[in-house]
Amino acid sequence: MSALSPRGLASLAPSLLVALAVAGAAHAQTPRSAAQARASLDPPASAEETRDSAAVPQTFDWWTSRPIPATTPWGQPVDTASTRLIRSWTTMPEYTTSLVDHLPEDARVVSPTDHFGHPIGKPGVLHTVDEIHGYFAALAASTPRVRVERLGETEEGNHLALVQVGSEANLARLDAVKQGMRALADPRAADSAAAARLVAELPVVYTFYAGLHSTETGPPEMVMELAYRLAVSDDPTIRTIRDSVVVFIIPVAEPDGRNRVVDWHRRHNANVTSYEDRVPGPPYWGTYIFHDNNRDGIQLSARLTQEAVKLFEEWKYPIGHDLHESVPYLYVSTGTGPYNRELDPIAISEWQWMSNWEVTDLTARGLPGVWTHGFYDGWYPGYLLWVTNTRNAVGRFYETFGNSIPATVKRELGARQTGIEWYRPSPPRKETLWSMRNNTNYMQSGALSVLGLAAQHRTRILSQYREKALHAVERGRTEAPHAYVVPVAQPRRADAGYMVDLLRRQGIEVHRAERAGTFGTTAVAAGDFVVRMDQPYRNFVKMLMDVQRFPENAPRPYDDVAWTFPYMFNVEVRAVADSAVLRAPMRPVADSVTIAGSLTTARRAAWWVVAPEASAHAVRARYALRDVAVFAAEESLTVAGRTLPPGAWLVEMSRVGQARMDSLARAHGLVVLAAPASAVERVARHEMNLPRIALLHSWRNTQDEGWARFTLERMGIPYTYIGEDKLRTGTTLAGRFDVVLFPSQGANAGAKQILQGVDPKFSPLPYTRTAEFPTHGYPDSTSDMTGGMGYEGLAALRDFVQQGGTLVTLGSASTVPVELGLLRDVSRESPRNLFVPGSIVRGRVAQAKSPIVYGYDAAVPLYHRFGPYFELPDRLKGNVVMRYAKADSVFMSGLVQHPEELAEKPAVVALPTGKGTVVLFGFNPLHRYQSFGNFALVWNAIMHWNDLRVGLPREGEAAVADGH
Repeated sequence: MSALSPRGLASLAPSLLVALAVAGAAHAQTPRSAAQARASLDPPASAEETRDSAAVPQTFDWWTSRPIPATTPWGQPVDTASTRLIRSWTTMPEYTTSLVDHLPEDARVVSPTDHFGHPIGKPGVLHTVDEIHGYFAALAASTPRVRVERLGETEEGNHLALVQVGSEANLARLDAVKQGMRALADPRAADSAAAARLVAELPVVYTFYAGLHSTETGPPEMVMELAYRLAVSDDPTIRTIRDSVVVFIIPVAEPDGRNRVVDWHRRHNANVTSYEDRVPGPPYWGTYIFHDNNRDGIQLSARLTQEAVKLFEEWKYPIGHDLHESVPYLYVSTGTGPYNRELDPIAISEWQWMSNWEVTDLTARGLPGVWTHGFYDGWYPGYLLWVTNTRNAVGRFYETFGNSIPATVKRELGARQTGIEWYRPSPPRKETLWSMRNNTNYMQSGALSVLGLAAQHRTRILSQYREKALHAVERGRTEAPHAYVVPVAQPRRADAGYMVDLLRRQGIEVHRAERAGTFGTTAVAAGDFVVRMDQPYRNFVKMLMDVQRFPENAPRPYDDVAWTFPYMFNVEVRAVADSAVLRAPMRPVADSVTIAGSLTTARRAAWWVVAPEASAHAVRARYALRDVAVFAAEESLTVAGRTLPPGAWLVEMSRVGQARMDSLARAHGLVVLAAPASAVERVARHEMNLPRIALLHSWRNTQDEGWARFTLERMGIPYTYIGEDKLRTGTTLAGRFDVVLFPSQGANAGAKQILQGVDPKFSPLPYTRTAEFPTHGYPDSTSDMTGGMGYEGLAALRDFVQQGGTLVTLGSASTVPVELGLLRDVSRESPRNLFVPGSIVRGRVAQAKSPIVYGYDAAVPLYHRFGPYFELPDRLKGNVVMRYAKADSVFMSGLVQHPEELAEKPAVVALPTGKGTVVLFGFNPLHRYQSFGNFALVWNAIMHWNDLRVGLPREGEAAVADGH
């Protein structure tokens, strides 16, 4: 094995060597202890001391100045040069364990040192996706204990990879392992005797995901050494792991973001050695999704999430483990609660069992700062780890203490993080030097510890996996509801069809009724979709379909607390309490689901009339008719004996033939009626002029605007993407665009933050594509991302509206026109006690003739999270298009504390300003591509951009009464 020379060590930055020497020289020949873990930092070492340390022979340990043993206690050769570096990059001797404080050597197998010229954890080094995948390819080529498969592509064409590590015997029978796991996951596929044989024979498949959050840079580095160690080590524990566990590793779960972060580090942070001096960024990870790539498990929008679900559905592995970085030093997930009430109790017990093992084992091995419980709650099922939790497997995650940059830096902690608690028996230091290698040691020690547990308790894990699935099937047979029915004949058919297809893509079994029937009080028509509950994913179905009730007295939640599908999609779903529905004739749905619309013809008809239904997908049809004049009825009209509310589309038959309109109706779930001229000619109408749309984004927060871009593109809505810096530097909006859509800037952002943007102390801060940094400059670029929109940008928005444009602001972006003077007499209110964290509340239409609410019923489920909240004078109350419902009915799902402070507050406001209009949303209607039932509020504001004064009081008129 190749060795590194002293010259390689001396090439490290002097300041970094000083930092490493601080820890090394001060604690040489001192045994690790809990007392030492809580000792204060020693003063900096001198440069002379650093050079002396670098001169220690390569076969010696920097901590003890003693020779590194050439073999392990079990007689395996040790790569002493790599081991010396590993220990030198570990800033305290207590920050490692005997599991990882050395690198075993196998002359036949490529180690990270062989491949890269250095071990994992070298200060200043991050590897790209190709470099990481390249190492795994080399490792697999050198040992039969490792295999590598290429998975699907990301949005930008980068591939995910699957690494499989285990004994030669287990890897040789992977097909049989896969079939066995699938049989255990579905108790209907194997009786108890067959299941017992599988439990006795199969290894546990334990899957690690690394690098989901791109700025949490350590996990993709660590898993390279983990795989090597698992493949070559003769440690008895690791031999047992190889024989009893097949370890799956996704080395980089977000390849697009990983490459951007590596480029960002090399471009902006390569010489940064202070945690406070890190340059924030990059502004994007994936094409659309930033940190929310770990909130995509419900909607399956990102390719990485789709690949994760696809992998699980193929393998049905019993444990998934997501590797993250944030809190000191190693958090092992269990959660504080409240736990999702639909989880099998076994699953919750498994969380505690595994985490308590890790805390106890690693603390006993001398690691301070290993803890559980007090970080997240265990309620929201949209995380990557819930791909397993929702499917009867175990979902887990780690948070290790990452710096995001691979430098060794000083870190300081507060009292809340350093106190002894029942869940943190050996707390971290209040002040320490922290390195990438420390992070690697902790994460890898934890992984090996829990893999050892899985190996020891292989049969318990596998038998409990089947037991959870068996419980789910039995509960579906014995407990109501026994099914959920999605009627085909309902408004918003395209949205209902998308929801059903999403269930199917989640792996949930969906059937279609073959005959009509009534079960209890629930009628089922032939062709309706039936989601049976006597299936292994019964608990997952209940999570998605039922109302969530987050406990009032629980700790503050970690994320959203409601996601009820019928409300989020604003569609009809019927729960069936009669078990007879399970005996009704039905057939399984195997292909993609759509619910077609309908077209009704009539003699002497002259107009096609499209019923207004506020469908998220209807906007696609409008763009499909971009070559045709489409009018919107401003009042109700009666067609074929059916009275339609305001907002019906009117299309002359002379412009669109029956075949084309029928195709549109079927494809987009529209209900189209034929009407004579007499039914339409006297109805007030306006033309729906397709707008030129600018999507405005900031550089400080691209999270919610990424979801907005994703949503616009999925719905086929063209737009121009404009950064705030372009407004500041002279880009004009007036005359170029008709609508500016400004997405939410984060739930708690205020106007000042949004206006000022990224701190100019980092200026200039380029995000441009260059030959050296090819991943930057996409999906937008700038020569300097600091400074926000500034007053110049604010003036550009003012001029745009004054000259006739429509500004639509979502969620926190609405604070900009309210607080920075674009609107008169509208202020932001701050309720004292109101608390609404990611919930579903009831909205009430206040101006039924406003185009913004065309197609909506009087009451509308709204996704809501922390406002903002508006206050308007009485003379402007007629401009409130939608309000929140009264206190006794505003709650629908999730949590609303002190609902009286939300009751009847403005939710959507339309304010004519100059020649244009400002539309304020007090919530984010495009939340995470989940709140489909709210999408049409935005589409209506956009499609009717120059007719938004319809239904509002004219200037000088008194405000009309709210309501339909």
